[in-house]
Amino acid sequence: MGPLELFAILVLAGAIIVLLYYYLQETKGASLVGVRSSISQVGSKVSEGIHPNNTQTPEGEKKMSGMSEKVSEMSEMLKGKVNVPISTDSLSGRIDEFLDEQSDRLIKDWELATKSDVSTLEKKYNKVSRDIDDLERRFNEYRGHANKKFEHIEERLSKLEGKGPEEDE
Repeated sequence: MGPLELFAILVLAGAIIVLLYYYLQETKGASLVGVRSSISQVGSKVSEGIHPNNTQTPEGEKKMSGMSEKVSEMSEMLKGKVNVPISTDSLSGRIDEFLDEQSDRLIKDWELATKSDVSTLEKKYNKVSRDIDDLERRFNEYRGHANKKFEHIEERLSKLEGKGPEEDE
């Protein structure tokens, strides 16, 4: 494995790790936001002065309006400070673009086969197998013809040496 191949593998592994990190951040953040909002709602109701019989006092109504303003101010402050992760779609899009741009190079470096390479090999294999069948058929014909000629030559040679075909042994 060459250094370029190792680098490409490390880039892909890094991209996967980054995607997992952002996914975990989004799922973790979503669950924490839900818990925090429900806790803040309960806390605000307790601090607003709700009586045990679920009726609000006039003081509680004033506190509620003041608290809602404070909550909205706090949410506006948090909106500016909360770091929203980049979309995983854009990151995966960048990875796809990189692979599209570098695909020819990766195929060459990793000696990968493409669909066209495989189809070309299949065509060559089919042609070679047909040629082998044809060559085998022709060889068998030639072998039969050659054996007959060898037998004829042996007979003539035997006659020339003065032996007959029956004196061969």
